Amino acid sequence: MTQIFKTVMSMSLSGVVLTAVLLSGVRFLKGRLGRQWQYYIWLIVVMRLLLPFGPEASLMGQAHRAVDRMTVQMKQGTQGAWQIGKGSANPAQGVGQGAEESIERRVRQNAGAGTERSVGQNTERNSAQDTGGHGFWETAAFVRKYLWVIWLTAAFGMLIRKGSMYQGYIKYVKAGAEPVCDLALLDQLAVTADQLGIGRAVELCVNPLVSSPMLVGYRHPCIVLPDADVPEKDFQYIVMHELTHYKRRDIWYKWLVQFAVCLHWFNPFVHLMSREIDRACEFACDEAVVAKLGYGYAADYGKTLLNAMAVGGTFREPLAVITMSANKELLRERLGAIMSFHKKTKKAGIITAGLTVGIALGAVFIGVYPASASEPDKAGMSVADSAEGIGIPEKDKAAWAEAERYYEANSLPQFYIAFGELDEKAQEKWLDRIYADGNHPFFSVSVKRLDADSPLVQTFAQKFYEDDEVAFFSILADEILSEETLEGWLDQALSDQRWNFQSMLYDKLNRDEEKDELDKALEEEQREAYRSVGVTWNGKNCYYEGQLVNIFLDIHMPNQFFYTLDMNPAGTVNIKIIRSSDGQITGVAYMTEAEVKELFGDIYGEGREDSGADETETEADASDKEFPREMTVVMPVCRIREGVGADSLVVGLLGEGETVTVLGKKEDADGRLWYLLDQESMPEKPEPSVEACYIRGDLLAEK
Repeated sequence: MTQIFKTVMSMSLSGVVLTAVLLSGVRFLKGRLGRQWQYYIWLIVVMRLLLPFGPEASLMGQAHRAVDRMTVQMKQGTQGAWQIGKGSANPAQGVGQGAEESIERRVRQNAGAGTERSVGQNTERNSAQDTGGHGFWETAAFVRKYLWVIWLTAAFGMLIRKGSMYQGYIKYVKAGAEPVCDLALLDQLAVTADQLGIGRAVELCVNPLVSSPMLVGYRHPCIVLPDADVPEKDFQYIVMHELTHYKRRDIWYKWLVQFAVCLHWFNPFVHLMSREIDRACEFACDEAVVAKLGYGYAADYGKTLLNAMAVGGTFREPLAVITMSANKELLRERLGAIMSFHKKTKKAGIITAGLTVGIALGAVFIGVYPASASEPDKAGMSVADSAEGIGIPEKDKAAWAEAERYYEANSLPQFYIAFGELDEKAQEKWLDRIYADGNHPFFSVSVKRLDADSPLVQTFAQKFYEDDEVAFFSILADEILSEETLEGWLDQALSDQRWNFQSMLYDKLNRDEEKDELDKALEEEQREAYRSVGVTWNGKNCYYEGQLVNIFLDIHMPNQFFYTLDMNPAGTVNIKIIRSSDGQITGVAYMTEAEVKELFGDIYGEGREDSGADETETEADASDKEFPREMTVVMPVCRIREGVGADSLVVGLLGEGETVTVLGKKEDADGRLWYLLDQESMPEKPEPSVEACYIRGDLLAEK
């Protein structure tokens, strides 16, 4: 329902724009535009206010996206809690957060420090808890969630009130009405109806309390006169006026307008539009009658309006009732218009036709924000279809659609709000999806909306423990798990000898001494594994085959960015640890110059001339083959860039042994070959905003 309210708001704003344009145009060209055109052109505005349809690309769509961006910026400005994962070597940051957050930047920051950094071992956060901003947006979310209730209640109340007033008035008029038995008047009524092409029988009644002649009813139309003693000529003008209203179905038009007024009751421009349409209705009818009678009868017709105003009773009609005359001010304006009516020229017809087309196209261009908010997902289905396919209840589909849109737009604050509006079943499905995507930031903001005793918390804690997902478990520990619960998990980790979980839980429980002891034990165990392949340590100095090591690199798990890096500027050799598919150490290898340059980037410089003859030859041979094809990464850590060239933004990383699909090739300004990657084949997908992913040609080899 919130989504529907958003659509109504966009329809209302569209109506404001069209109303302002139309009023300005009518005022500017008032003498050149026909009164009937001025009446019916408002139908375009009414339809824009009532129909929630429009093109995908529209002014309202652009406006809504701009408001979304402003809202996100405001939220990010007031909520420090959204700044997740910055300044730490943490997989919760995700790959592709920008060059400043990439691994090589973090390596540079620690170059020469002789420190060890293990990505994925701890989930550190820089989420300052700005409770003031958090509370404000919580309140804003609550108000937004239930604002539609006020709108809908008022809309229904107005519609019911207008309907009951109209029905009450019609009953009152008919109850006090007496049928006219004058055969001459009835014959004249029948003749006039036949001239206008009205085949339905029209009744004629008298009620001295009505303010002016009027038409009531549509299925059983009845013209009600204040007085039956009407001159023959005046009677003809009166019935022609009322029957013209009937033939043009003005009563339906008026009720359509009243429905728009009820729907957009909060919009003052809609009430202004309603008054303008009421005025235009009478002017248009007057013009049609004068055109039918002949412009020479305009003066007599005007006198009939004055007479009708003089003999009327005091009981005023409600909205949507078709009357002969209205208030004195409007009557004065109508009389002036009647006397100035003349046949429209061909030039005026061209102007009105052009304005009609322009206003219609403008209504289409302005558009609306669609109620379904249906953006296609990866499978090509709409959000509503995907929600239905996984069993989301009807009442939660709007909130699900919002969550989907903000997730695809990578908007953390707005996703946080939308996630909180879902029921527990829908929240579980979202957490499953976020976990499958490996999206740590979105998981962090999602669990903030869960209760500590929610079954989902324990379910996912158990899942992460069984899957050995320390990073996701660490988010739960940071955000929602109690100290007592963490103690229980620590006992479980100690029993199962899960060293990684022990280290993380000691850290969360601030048991630093025990964590230090565990870290020392783990470090000694790791050093022993290194010694088994010939790598030894003397204090902070690392040696291999009697040589002091400059760069020591160990990618602990295949196809994952979990590594240990140690650097000593005094060293002379660069080595890397070789591991099997199950993560066991099997040997040591010297790092090539190309591997060092790819790892450290601009510290050592990049260029085609430094790649080596063998790599250039392999690159050239590979470039002649057809695409697409699968290729394998040959460097320990390789950067993926958004464009061709070393200056392009880093949007991801690949590890040695990973396989990707290559779609094409391209050369940069220096003549170096770059491969275009199929993003679906990458182990970790870049952000949705990344249009293309490239990798240097010498970093891939045929599979």
